[in-house]
Amino acid sequence: MARDPLNPLHNPGVAQALSIRGHELVAFSISGVSTYVLAPSLDACFDMGHCPVEGARLRNVLLTHCHQDHALGVIRHRAIRQMWGDSPSRVFVPEESRAALLAVLRAVDAMEGRGREDTLERDVTGVRAGETFELSKRCRVEAFDVVHKAPSRGYSAIERRRALKAPFVGRPGVELAEARRRGEELYDYTDQRTITYIGDSTIETLERVDPSVLDCDVLFLEATHVGATDPAVSEKYGHTHLNELAALFRRAPERFGRSQIVLKHWSTRYSRSEITEALRALPPAFGARITALL
Repeated sequence: MARDPLNPLHNPGVAQALSIRGHELVAFSISGVSTYVLAPSLDACFDMGHCPVEGARLRNVLLTHCHQDHALGVIRHRAIRQMWGDSPSRVFVPEESRAALLAVLRAVDAMEGRGREDTLERDVTGVRAGETFELSKRCRVEAFDVVHKAPSRGYSAIERRRALKAPFVGRPGVELAEARRRGEELYDYTDQRTITYIGDSTIETLERVDPSVLDCDVLFLEATHVGATDPAVSEKYGHTHLNELAALFRRAPERFGRSQIVLKHWSTRYSRSEITEALRALPPAFGARITALL
């Protein structure tokens, strides 16, 4: 499709730095081109259609599905980390697609003549809906099913936070050390659902997923289509229309919990002005909670 040079693509190809509720993130998304979200505090990347250098510094890659615009960067991620002598990439992928991804990665290794020890069986983990896995001692991730054209998982990060118990707040360090030696518990621990990431998806995912999954600090959702595009087109290709999100919010705003929402994956058929016009038409209470990757 020819584009009007005076009405350019909505994103010139630049990743966006996000600071939302204390979370520092870097995100990029254009439908069919590339999608990735870097979360340094989790040592993790959500999807990897392309691997920027900053992404290779993060060991964990959580792939929602294996379409090329969400998964192709895993090849570069592994290569850069090997070049640096870092620990191998840890890749999480829907269980149904694990064998195919392993075949691709082995083919690339053979093509490049890599003589390294084959650790792929250990480093590529298939994930089923309902499973939970640990990224670190302080963070676990819940996986849930997502409706798309390829086997897909969503990921919800839950971080364990600690705070000094009330009796110890303001006490000098020497007293805290003495209490610790006596075996006293100094901290209260709570679990905080921080980032929930959904890749490509129809609106059906949001209608049927456990609402607690969406009640998080930052919620990443797709909105591939806007404006006059028929929502039936979105459903046909396993995507979501912005109007469907607005309708769900009007019908059941509680589904979105307390989350601040990041919308991504806009189609290349739209210009920035078309998307911003569609965003302005959202219910004000919904629009106020949205950050758009543009």
